[in-house]
Amino acid sequence: MNSTFYRYWQLLLVFVTLFVLAASFYFQLVKDLTPCPLCLMQRFSVMALLAFTMMSWFWGMSRGGKYIAGLIIAFAAAGFYFAARQIWLQSLPPEQTPACLPGLDVLIRYFPWQDVVHALLLGAGDCAEITWSWLGLSMPAWSALYFFAMILAGVINWLVLSKR
Repeated sequence: MNSTFYRYWQLLLVFVTLFVLAASFYFQLVKDLTPCPLCLMQRFSVMALLAFTMMSWFWGMSRGGKYIAGLIIAFAAAGFYFAARQIWLQSLPPEQTPACLPGLDVLIRYFPWQDVVHALLLGAGDCAEITWSWLGLSMPAWSALYFFAMILAGVINWLVLSKR
């Protein structure tokens, strides 16, 4: 892969990630869907991926690109975990879903940090609600597809940069 094609590839990843991030804010601000703790962690993963894909685009095929590819893989895997966890919570019968917690601002203000971290990493009852779907897939399922694609993109970047 030559340097010009690599830069276009990175620019495509930047635009796809920008689209995913813009869609998350669209659903929150326009469609009035409040993000659950796992949604927030997925959004954080997308923001980190945006930063790393932009770095990879700016730097091109330089020496540090291999490390950035590793970070892309790591944050995409983390986002995939959060999306998969939410899909699993959504598949549970209603009597087995965890209890709903108050909003994140209330959690941070009044609850111990262990509860906040627990909610962010494992989700809560509101993460089990399916509030939107398209073509039969819920929002976390679409997120999981995006994160899986970003894992593959990171692996491709790693392999391309390893051959240099």
